[in-house]
Amino acid sequence: MSLKIKALDASVVNKIAAGEIIISPVNALKEMMENSIDANATMIDILVKEGGIKVLQITDNGSGIDKADLPILCERFTTSKLQKFEDLSQIQTYGFRGEALASISHVARVTVTTKVKEDRCAWRVSYAEGKMLEAPKPVAGKDGTTILVEDLFFNIPSRLRALRSQNDEYSKILDVVGRYAIHSKEIGFSCKKFGDPNYSLAVKPSYSVQDRIRTVFSNSVASNLIPLHIDKIKELNVENVDGKVCNLNFISKKSISPIFFINNRLVTCDPLRRALNSVYSSYLPKGNRPFIYLGVLIDPASVDVNVHPTKREVRFLNQDEIIEKIANQLHIELSAIDTSRTFKASSISTSQPGSLLSSNNSTDNGEKRKTLRQAQVVENSYSTTNNALGNVKRQENKLVRTDSSQAKITSFLSSSQQFNFNEASAKRQLKQPKVKARSSLFPDKEEIREEEVFDEIEQLHDPVLNSDTELEDLPRKKPKVNADLTSKINDSKSSTPPISRDGYRRVPKERVNVNLTSIKKLREKVDDSLHRELTDIFANLNYVGVVDEERRLAAIQHDLKLFLIDYGSVCYELFYQIGLTDFANFGKINLQSTDVSDDINLYDLLSEFEGLDDDILKEKIISKIWDMNGMLNEYYSIELVNDSPDNNFKATKLKTLPLLLKGYIPSMAKLPFFIYRLGKEVNWDDEQECLDGILREIALLYIPDMILKVDASDVSLSEDERAQYVDKKEHLSSLLEHILFPCIKRRFLAPRHILKDVVEIANLPGLYKVFERC
Repeated sequence: MSLKIKALDASVVNKIAAGEIIISPVNALKEMMENSIDANATMIDILVKEGGIKVLQITDNGSGIDKADLPILCERFTTSKLQKFEDLSQIQTYGFRGEALASISHVARVTVTTKVKEDRCAWRVSYAEGKMLEAPKPVAGKDGTTILVEDLFFNIPSRLRALRSQNDEYSKILDVVGRYAIHSKEIGFSCKKFGDPNYSLAVKPSYSVQDRIRTVFSNSVASNLIPLHIDKIKELNVENVDGKVCNLNFISKKSISPIFFINNRLVTCDPLRRALNSVYSSYLPKGNRPFIYLGVLIDPASVDVNVHPTKREVRFLNQDEIIEKIANQLHIELSAIDTSRTFKASSISTSQPGSLLSSNNSTDNGEKRKTLRQAQVVENSYSTTNNALGNVKRQENKLVRTDSSQAKITSFLSSSQQFNFNEASAKRQLKQPKVKARSSLFPDKEEIREEEVFDEIEQLHDPVLNSDTELEDLPRKKPKVNADLTSKINDSKSSTPPISRDGYRRVPKERVNVNLTSIKKLREKVDDSLHRELTDIFANLNYVGVVDEERRLAAIQHDLKLFLIDYGSVCYELFYQIGLTDFANFGKINLQSTDVSDDINLYDLLSEFEGLDDDILKEKIISKIWDMNGMLNEYYSIELVNDSPDNNFKATKLKTLPLLLKGYIPSMAKLPFFIYRLGKEVNWDDEQECLDGILREIALLYIPDMILKVDASDVSLSEDERAQYVDKKEHLSSLLEHILFPCIKRRFLAPRHILKDVVEIANLPGLYKVFERC
């Protein structure tokens, strides 16, 4: 037979709720003290009998309680500090639920005597089970409120038997009063036992924090304190951190629980306690216990105070980061006074340093002065190193690999299959495979002809360019656009200036200062879109490796976090920014050889598109580009030539391309697409849109090619195809690691809109937490 579900009696509900909040006399006192502080009291007097069980009385000189509010004073959920739930996000007071006095009245006999400044007399009223027993009586009294709690837990014998001895309960009361006395500046506290002529604790309102600590604890604690202060941390919503902690001369075998006030609320914060104790464990002798008092002010919107019925716990945003900041600051303060742990580096000097400058030989004097300066530099560098090491605490879950001699993560990665191909096959000319273009990288267009063109693009890849490859060697490695079009990449054969060891000609040319309003506006637009945190990640990244060549994904590490990024999107923004920065000051990639028959003809390039058979459209595109030849050459280093006597557009040839980054030449397979979009997509009628559009097309040209995945275990693959696939992967990996990502670290300003292209996939503290749970 199933039992029926019935609603609990109201008295039972109230007693259960009271048992969650009022666990012992000290909980009742804490709730009443907080009400007194909320009432702007400057003096709080506490009287205790039999550990607070028989009598617990608190008297303050605060604002008092209005007579009209007395009938509902001890009813549940009645408060003057909260109107709606949203107010919790901005709560500044201790109390907010309106349950404290109601809970006390359900487990004890409560009498309230109160007077507001405007009343001529005080009013006294008694309560039981949340109800007022009789009408308020006028009595003599001072401004403020006195709450008398008698016979605590008289109706809950099990809770009464669970309490410790009277002395233990009184010690708890003294401890809590002392903690509030330390933190509550300009408020006096007194506490004594009933019938005892002397106060157990007396703190005057004028006492400083150090005097309060001396009064509550002892002179041995107060005389060995140092301040711990952190100013506002805007990004973590921290307003202020202020407190007192013991120095390294403090000796105490008795453990003193840390005093933590978060937004003026006494709380227990185990993660913060563990972090600070961990710092002290590196300084204090084994067995010594530190003293810690901290007051942390956080934006109320970032703190959840409604976590525990007794309000002894809170939750706040960015907890790990805030605790780490506090722990690091404590480490800095302690290391500054830890002279016994400072190691002086020996200086490089002679036995008689004074004689170095007094020798008659002037030549020797110069050498000796140089020796002295070097010695000072070495000593300063050692001193700086020691100071830096002293300010860094090694925490296992916060360490970053900085030793270049350690193995990189890529050393643990190997190809799924080893390929056997001889040196001759690796060096011979590689045939380029046909792949479709990633049209998703480019703006969508509505014209059907363009969509057809995109589907038929042949994406070809450059031959391998080693770090010692000179531009003079490039013609021997011809990238083929198709069987009908053979293009060469070659430097001009002129005798001056000579080619340097890195394969580049140095052409003396003064840098041009660009004062175009359009370029300035475009630069300002980039600055306005800057995402500072993401820019910092890229500026301090450690390159890990390529994850997916086909989807253009790479992994980078920053600090203790691992990120997956779309390097195609990042490179697009990088080269666009380089174009803005070096506008009108680009180098040149010479595409035209001395043999005119091998020149790159624009008409032939546009013929690469199978869907672009309209000769009129081709000539229109070439005509538009040719009309802007002077501007393209001056601003973008894009030079066109036409040797035809009648300026036939079919004879227009591409001579040079802009060189944006040394050591990197864009894929020549993209030239047809580049020329097509340059004539078709750029708005030549508006200056700013025109300049911006050309820069973006150049950035698209410079994006590294994707590499289609190849199943190495496929037996149908030829040796050449396997060698080609491995060759292209190695070239891309070297290009990203040694050229592109170093440039990204130096120059890249991350805009906000690429946040979608950066994903955090792991962080070391999070992994430690996972393993701890395991």
